[in-house]
Amino acid sequence: MTRAGYNGECQVDHFLKQVNFTEPYAILKEVNLKSDGESFISIDTLIITQSYICVLEIKTIKGKLMFQSNPPQLLKDVDGVITPLKCPEQQINRNVKRLKMWLDKHGISLPIYSYIVLPYSKTHVALPPKFAKIIMGCDISSYIEELNEKQPIISLETFDKLVRSISEIQDKYFPPPLSNRYKIDYHQIRKGLICSYCFKTIKNEKKCPNCKKSTKLAKKEAVEDWFYLWKDSISNRECLEFLGLKDAFAASYLLRSMNLIPIGKGPSRKYIWQK
Repeated sequence: MTRAGYNGECQVDHFLKQVNFTEPYAILKEVNLKSDGESFISIDTLIITQSYICVLEIKTIKGKLMFQSNPPQLLKDVDGVITPLKCPEQQINRNVKRLKMWLDKHGISLPIYSYIVLPYSKTHVALPPKFAKIIMGCDISSYIEELNEKQPIISLETFDKLVRSISEIQDKYFPPPLSNRYKIDYHQIRKGLICSYCFKTIKNEKKCPNCKKSTKLAKKEAVEDWFYLWKDSISNRECLEFLGLKDAFAASYLLRSMNLIPIGKGPSRKYIWQK
């Protein structure tokens, strides 16, 4: 369940990369905002453009799903064993309402669209939610590109200010690594450089042998994955092992080429991600 949750989020990220955005946009992950009092907005994926805001609540759940309305609850049926879960429909509706209030406070008016996303199409939805839209991960591009046809509402300056405001808040609230959230052991993590386009493993090559894409982006994304997945610092040795690079010089060159903060000197040097 825990590892499946992380894999599901990666699957959705893969489909988001296929979306054709025709205007400036920002995709923010693990967004946490304080609304009123002790209330918080916690969003898996937030898409911001000049035309709209889109909230994605990602749920990786196996079995047959039934969204019950009275009381609001999600029932999961696996081989006849029914397990009650918290209702994603209530969660996403609550977050959208609080997000609208947060935007109103900042003088920004943008329509908010929201979807419950099931990363894998094999999930069987026997009873869909009444008020929330539920979609499969592979269909994300169709829905988002339809939204992209809408006309801009806010200026580029306001868009930049909005993205910057939320990003600065995220800098103050850096979520714990996913390994803590999902209780993933380091030995469970897939090592090696993985192509961000076709997910094939790459070994000491400048291009992916399968899709022929350059490995430069894949290397930097792999380092970012380390910070999100494991911990907030990385050493040359950890980079070398995690990515399966050819030698320590390659690891050192990669880390120095990124926007990272070096701490210490020599073999004990570590790098911190400057978001």
